[in-house]
Amino acid sequence: MKKSIFFKLALFILPIVLLLNTGILFLLYNLTYNRTLEANEKNIKNAAQVAVVFMKYCYPESDEDREKTSTSFTSLCNIFDIVYLYAIDPNVETTEEEYIAIGFGKDALEEAKATRYPGVVVEGRLSEEIIDVYNGDDSGVIRRVSNEFGDTIICYMPVTQFTRTDYRDGSKYTVDLDHPVVIGAEVNISVIMKEFQHDFFLFATLSELFAFLLVITLALTLYFRISRPVRKISKRMEGFVSDRDKKFEELPVKGNDELSEMSRSFNIMAKEIDTYIKDINKLNKEKITRDAELNIAHKIQSGLLQPPSYRSNNVIINASMLAAKDVGGDLYDYRILNDGRVYLIIADVSGKGISAALFMSRAVTLLQQYAMMGYSPAQMLTAYNDTLAANNPNWLFITTFVALYQPETGELRYANAGHNHPYIISDKLIELSGSDGVSAGVFAGEKYEEVSVTLKEGDILFMYTDGVNEAENTQGEFFGTEALEEELSRHIGAGTDDVINDVLNRVQAFADGATQSDDITIISMKVAPKPLHKELCVPAKAENLTAVNDFIINEQTVPDDLKPDLCQIAEEMFVNICSYAYPNHTGEATVTLDISPDMVTITFIDSGEPFDSTKLALNPENHGHDSAAGAPERFTTFSIADEYSYIYQDSKNILRITKRKNDKSE
Repeated sequence: MKKSIFFKLALFILPIVLLLNTGILFLLYNLTYNRTLEANEKNIKNAAQVAVVFMKYCYPESDEDREKTSTSFTSLCNIFDIVYLYAIDPNVETTEEEYIAIGFGKDALEEAKATRYPGVVVEGRLSEEIIDVYNGDDSGVIRRVSNEFGDTIICYMPVTQFTRTDYRDGSKYTVDLDHPVVIGAEVNISVIMKEFQHDFFLFATLSELFAFLLVITLALTLYFRISRPVRKISKRMEGFVSDRDKKFEELPVKGNDELSEMSRSFNIMAKEIDTYIKDINKLNKEKITRDAELNIAHKIQSGLLQPPSYRSNNVIINASMLAAKDVGGDLYDYRILNDGRVYLIIADVSGKGISAALFMSRAVTLLQQYAMMGYSPAQMLTAYNDTLAANNPNWLFITTFVALYQPETGELRYANAGHNHPYIISDKLIELSGSDGVSAGVFAGEKYEEVSVTLKEGDILFMYTDGVNEAENTQGEFFGTEALEEELSRHIGAGTDDVINDVLNRVQAFADGATQSDDITIISMKVAPKPLHKELCVPAKAENLTAVNDFIINEQTVPDDLKPDLCQIAEEMFVNICSYAYPNHTGEATVTLDISPDMVTITFIDSGEPFDSTKLALNPENHGHDSAAGAPERFTTFSIADEYSYIYQDSKNILRITKRKNDKSE
């Protein structure tokens, strides 16, 4: 039985979360334990100080007074939550101590109550701490002492005088004691630990249970919201490819997320394919049937391809596919993911015709799905290979190269499933080897290695299929990788974007009119020069709109014919931030301009409440949130922009809007 990658992910996350939670509990245990001891030390010191003041004004001079003082000390024990509070009269010469008064807390030992009471004399009990207090140490230093009643924390303080009232005339006068009386406040460490451990164990149990439930919730969410819908989509696609005799059952389309869009697109594609196949079945001649099938495969293949060129502030992407007469299974794809990373693939399916085209469509759909889910290149290929291999009745296989480029760091991470090694044209020609896995779709359980390199400005990633190096001339000779590397080396330091056309011209010149036997597919990505970056940060107040407009108008590198549109965009988006981003206070708004040779991108950043103005209409009662369809049309901004995107990242709303330069905007 196949195990879902989400099940494996849940099993992987569970011990990590539990171990992390245990580590936090361990640190919290030490911190809380120390604070508990500090709190008890503070309690006994406060209790001792109160007892000293009490003794100064109510010194027990009779047995009756001693009993009353002991009762008061017991009350102080309960107030300060300590075990013992007592006053002793020490005799340094005989090392005896006489208990003048003693109070017991709720955790006092019965043995202590039986042996400690007012008037009792204990021999040989004077500790160094008591002697220090007897000799004048009144600092109230906390000490930890072991005695017959266990490990205790004790605070000793002296009483050197008291106030006596003359009941004849009500006058008061101070009486100095001939030697200090020692006040002692104790708390038993074992009592502290028992209560602390009970409470902490309960907290730790609840914390571990919460962590476990959190992982279970995450696993169930992954299963019901992603894994099960993906399995259903994959199963239907497998059935559509493997069993054409059965009527295709459309995939359910619910919601507006990526999986729903994927199902919707596949339903449309499946209907179109069914229509084409029905038309083919009406044809009697084998040649016509074959041509019609090839035509369908051509349409499927071309329908899966992205536009042949794309430019942004970060990358310049160009692609070309020259299909052979007999349709092969070449494929390229690229996407700009929500987090800004650039996703690129190039692939080649074994076989030709509709089977290869359908297999290709399934492959590209899976890879797009895994890219949008945040998989790394190696994770993509592993899950993709297992899914394809699970049901592949025609034993097709597909070579695939997957790359993810992070513009902010320049890191390019890639993994290879049996495809031709791409190249990087930099200061020298670099072959991207080191990640050679088997072709996908045949054997489940294969692992793929991931490698990373760093690209710099002007570097070009060049990816191709074997239709390039295996192109033949009229003598049956192959073009070869040496000739390809020679042509690519000519572009080192050339600064041109036209690598693809030069390679194609070189291949066609070599072929010298020979029939093309395989698709020729090439995709390149050039790291674009960094755009000029300008930034303005102002309080999100409507009166600062003038400063934003001046910021745009006074920027000389922005073409004059773009400034009116940019000012209109700034007015709508900045006022929107001022009105709704900070409902309870005033925050800041950052406006940036990124000016490149082909476009100007204006970005609005605020730390207010999350809102996506590209999808939601303004509603003053809901911070601009309204789920009405077509909400972006309420802003003129989105009708005049060439591109726009929104992301909520690091607790910030980030809205990017791009205007491309006109041919005359130079």
